[in-house]
Amino acid sequence: MTKSSWRKLLVVPAVLSLALGGALLTATSASAAPGNLVVTSPTEGQTTTSREVAFTGSAISGSKIVIHQDTQTGPILETINSVPSNGQWAVTHTYAADAPVAQTIFVDGVVGGSGFSDAKTVSFNLLAAPAQLTVTSPTEGQYLASRTVTVTGTGIPTANIALVPSAGETTTGILVGADGSWTGQVTFPADVDRAQSIVVNQIQGGAGRGSVTVNVNLPATQTLVVATPTNGQTTASRTVTFSGTGTSGSVVTLTGDFPRVQANVGPDNAWTVDVTFADDAAVAQSVRLTQVTGGVGTGDVTVAFSLPAVTTQPTTPALDTPVITSPKDGAALVGSTVTFEGTGTPGSNILVVAAPTDQVMAQAQSRAAAEPADPTDPIVVGADGTWSVTLAAEPGDYTAVAQSFLLDANGDPVLDENGDPVISDPSDPVQFTLAAAAATNPVVSAPGAGTGTGAVTPNGQLAFTGADLAPAGIAAGLLALAGTVLMVVARRRARMA
Repeated sequence: MTKSSWRKLLVVPAVLSLALGGALLTATSASAAPGNLVVTSPTEGQTTTSREVAFTGSAISGSKIVIHQDTQTGPILETINSVPSNGQWAVTHTYAADAPVAQTIFVDGVVGGSGFSDAKTVSFNLLAAPAQLTVTSPTEGQYLASRTVTVTGTGIPTANIALVPSAGETTTGILVGADGSWTGQVTFPADVDRAQSIVVNQIQGGAGRGSVTVNVNLPATQTLVVATPTNGQTTASRTVTFSGTGTSGSVVTLTGDFPRVQANVGPDNAWTVDVTFADDAAVAQSVRLTQVTGGVGTGDVTVAFSLPAVTTQPTTPALDTPVITSPKDGAALVGSTVTFEGTGTPGSNILVVAAPTDQVMAQAQSRAAAEPADPTDPIVVGADGTWSVTLAAEPGDYTAVAQSFLLDANGDPVLDENGDPVISDPSDPVQFTLAAAAATNPVVSAPGAGTGTGAVTPNGQLAFTGADLAPAGIAAGLLALAGTVLMVVARRRARMA
């Protein structure tokens, strides 16, 4: 009995010890003190207006506030070592531009040597991440109108922008506005080449937040002046004199509708060069003139002007040799008239010359100029290439020849570039006889418009029809040529007799 009781006594302290230990553990956890902690900003689910966030609230005066990222074990974002006597605490935290939009903070602290029993967790959203650094002007490869360049773009609000030109002074202290935009200027020296670049750097919190390089083309430093030709001018010749002034020792290059031409600027700052444009070059021309001084562009001018139209010599029309198709060579006709028909160049005029055959031999012996009969209506070759004329004639043996020539709108013969009338070769001569007719006196008939009329007389003269030729010298020339042909025929026939 005694033994049994002893064992019971041993067991009871062990149970008490275990119970006491549990109670002590519970008491340690429960020793966290209330800090009366309140978080007033940010609020649950709020979207901030900036990435610079104000953490505010209240707690027991003198307590310590610790703000963690996400959870109690997360990184500490901010700490307030002692809450002021009024119990209000506040601290500002700036989130990085690349920080996620969704954020959570865990707020706890220490009061009277113990942790807060009323820690708080708040989830909220940051302002959307601003656009990264961009340059909106100038654009890549842009040709600029000035060597002072305005540069604009977007970036992180409150960040600083630095503009670093490839030549010239760096511009700093450009602040990105709350709307994410910024603007600044750089100036390039006048003596640098046209191809340049601008490096744009963005800095926030002492760290680089992006860099963009833009290549640009500067305007030439303008010392080139073009005096001739002037814009809008029509030159007097297709050989054009370009002249003007520039920087002594420079080279002026002309680019246009011709092989490249260069001119040297002399000690007096003047230059000149002649350019000959081809006959097939367009009337409207535009020529670009650029000046280079010591490897640097110092001028760029474009001149628009007009060339005179090319003067072309009129092409002398070629006339077919006419053919007398009627009467046939050797024909024996009866009546008091002879109708000549033939072919030739459409639109041309026909001159018919006829003479008694026995008198042609006399013409061969005597080259005296023949007096033409009075001209009458012209003989015009029709569109079908044929012509016709009727002559009154006395009985006899005749030889005739025809030639083509041209008349202008005024009725004057068309002349070639040498001033001679445009005529064809004479036709082959046609010899025919005409039997006696009832009428004994020669008459002149008038068959009407579009035909030529005249008389063939046996008195040794050449009769002609088909043109009102002026001046008379041209008619004489045509007749003389026709007469020469008749003489050649006569001599040929005389040799054969």
